[in-house]
Amino acid sequence: MRSSVPVRKTALLLGLVGGLLACAAGVALATALLPEWRAGDPPDAAFFRERYRQLAARAGFVAVSGEPRISLTTGTRRSYEVFHATGADAAPQPAGRTAIHVEAIQDVRGPRGWPDGNLGVQFSFGGEPRWLSWWHRGVNPFVLPRPDEAIRRAERLAPLLLRAGESLGPRNLDYFAGTPRLLFPIAGSSPPQHLLAITQPMTAGRQRGKLTGETAAEVAAAMSRMFVRVFASTLGFVLLLGLFVVLALKARLSVVNGALLALVALVTLNPAPTSFSGSAVFSALTAVTLAAWVFLLWSAAESLLRSTDASFTTSLDALRTGRLGPRGGKSLLLGFGFGAALAGLRLALAGLAETVPGLHAAGPSVDLPVFSALGSPVADGARLAGGVGLALALAFRLFPIRWAPVAAALAAGALFSPVAVEPWGAGLAGGVLVAGLLTWVAHRHGLTALLTASLVSALLPAAILAALHLAWLPGTFAATALPCAAILLLGWLGLSRSAVREVQHLSSPAFVRRLEEERRLKHEMSLLARMQRGLLPRTLPKVEGYEIAARSLIATEAGGDLYDVLRDEEGYLWLAAGDVAGHGYSCAIAQAMTKAALASLAGRGRAPSEVLQRMDRVLRAAGAKRNFTSLALLRLHPGTGEAVLSNAAYPFPLLAAGGEVQELAFSGLPLGQGPERSYEDYAFRLPAGGALVFCSDGLFEAADSEEAFYGDERARKILRLAAGRDAGSILEALMADWNHHLRGVQPLDDTTVVVLKRTAEGGR
Repeated sequence: MRSSVPVRKTALLLGLVGGLLACAAGVALATALLPEWRAGDPPDAAFFRERYRQLAARAGFVAVSGEPRISLTTGTRRSYEVFHATGADAAPQPAGRTAIHVEAIQDVRGPRGWPDGNLGVQFSFGGEPRWLSWWHRGVNPFVLPRPDEAIRRAERLAPLLLRAGESLGPRNLDYFAGTPRLLFPIAGSSPPQHLLAITQPMTAGRQRGKLTGETAAEVAAAMSRMFVRVFASTLGFVLLLGLFVVLALKARLSVVNGALLALVALVTLNPAPTSFSGSAVFSALTAVTLAAWVFLLWSAAESLLRSTDASFTTSLDALRTGRLGPRGGKSLLLGFGFGAALAGLRLALAGLAETVPGLHAAGPSVDLPVFSALGSPVADGARLAGGVGLALALAFRLFPIRWAPVAAALAAGALFSPVAVEPWGAGLAGGVLVAGLLTWVAHRHGLTALLTASLVSALLPAAILAALHLAWLPGTFAATALPCAAILLLGWLGLSRSAVREVQHLSSPAFVRRLEEERRLKHEMSLLARMQRGLLPRTLPKVEGYEIAARSLIATEAGGDLYDVLRDEEGYLWLAAGDVAGHGYSCAIAQAMTKAALASLAGRGRAPSEVLQRMDRVLRAAGAKRNFTSLALLRLHPGTGEAVLSNAAYPFPLLAAGGEVQELAFSGLPLGQGPERSYEDYAFRLPAGGALVFCSDGLFEAADSEEAFYGDERARKILRLAAGRDAGSILEALMADWNHHLRGVQPLDDTTVVVLKRTAEGGR
């Protein structure tokens, strides 16, 4: 047993090394091919603060207080396109050029007529302005000025982006969704570029290529795609919220882990405004929305998966409660290894896309600043893990088990886009590959490994990129590298701790315990149902001159109806139909005792009344105080058709003969409860062609959707019409009419019908 631990640790160590090597290969490709990974640091922050002050002064802005906040940024997908030279007039970008810019932002007081706001400017490493934004600093960041006023503001800010020797050509004005949009050719730019300004909120940036007739259409298409993504995201959030509410109403929801994860994600989301997140109010709202995504996704995914498998996230619960052990440690280390490999894969896919004609990276592989209101490695990793987990949970409910992981990978890859590659088909293929690996991790190793892999795949590239710009990003490096180190440390620590302590006193969520109890009861009821079916005759005896047909339908997992057909040593045929009150364990036990008593007491020259009296004593002696049994017992002489019937509170049997149907209306008290009692015998003759039908009260008392009972009159009518048929046809006719009455309504009680038919040939 001792030798198994080192082998396991060795295997985990090899997995970690393999994952890190895969990550290193991805970083190597990214460094060679992706513009944000090209080496080199910009000048110090003082240089850019001075450049910012110069631009702000040119536009008439005055700083409210303090110094501009300086940080590195990778911009947006739109700004990233400048590094993909396409078209006959687009020159390739220099190999040493980086996609990282320096952003300066500060609260400012605008010129006369302008409200206060914040002005953000993005500079190249050489100090050239590439992008600027101005956001209103009020409670509502989207306070919209009049279109003519917005246009004047854009025209005042746009020249700030020009270099020496450049000028703006004639403006091209159009509107998109009611928002003024301006396009200017930049005369003197090399390679040719143009300027795009959107007025609400005010943003302006340099774009690649000459201004042509198709440029406005391209910009409109790009903005349309952005609006589609926003609409799809909003719709997805609403649907996710609806699923969350449904789970809450069904009391099948666990929110503790989701809430803690969302809180951690929220802490890592920096609400400080940037050029793209706007005012502090808007930034804070954006951060809260992203944290809400994490909370809803993870809570729904975990709840759905745990309702399928109660042990699916035990190691995550142990980690949260400080009981991390070998299982949790293994999950953390496995997740780290897979996460490192996924980080390398995502970087490699983005880098290789730059080498394939027609493909390109659609955005930066690592967003800078790493921690902003728009995202963080923790928030992004948790959201991706929650999305994959939710897709897997839903796929298990919608598809066969063998296809569920494939369906989950397709859905998660399409909806959460973990690989930013254009065109869409290539990005989908890469996203499905990454989501497929995460789905496999979740399905094979659980939610803890899934979460760890997703977090590490986002943290490691950010930590490595921050290390390349350590002078500018020391805090980012610490905030991304330390969690990775903590995961490794916790994983190795967990392997050395007690496996018993990891699960000892670890309580599952209340809804999981309730579902487990329901599953246990359902399993036990299934066993009881099989037991009850085993008590019923497997085959009915064949008696010359007679036909016997029977059917028993169980309304719940273990009901109380029973019937039996016996032959005694004197040649008599005994037929019993009964009903034990109640359902469940005691009912099944009482059924078994009733059948055993009947088998041992019937015959031996006894009349049916005497058998019932002795059975009553047996059931009392067995102490079945919670159950009483109704039972009709018939003894038939097959040769003559002479019959003796005794009844202990069972519904009156129906005798169909000569075109008439009559009740054999006599009965006694049920067996097993109350004072000791005696029973009477009723003698009659079953004529040739006649049929005797025993029906439990489940047949007569079954109600349709309007609560109308089936009743005995309807049963009599069917028997009058079908009495001339064989026993099986009589049974089918009665059951068909009964089902037609119910019209799909599930009966509340068991239903048993036994038909004894004397054929015409059987008469003398």
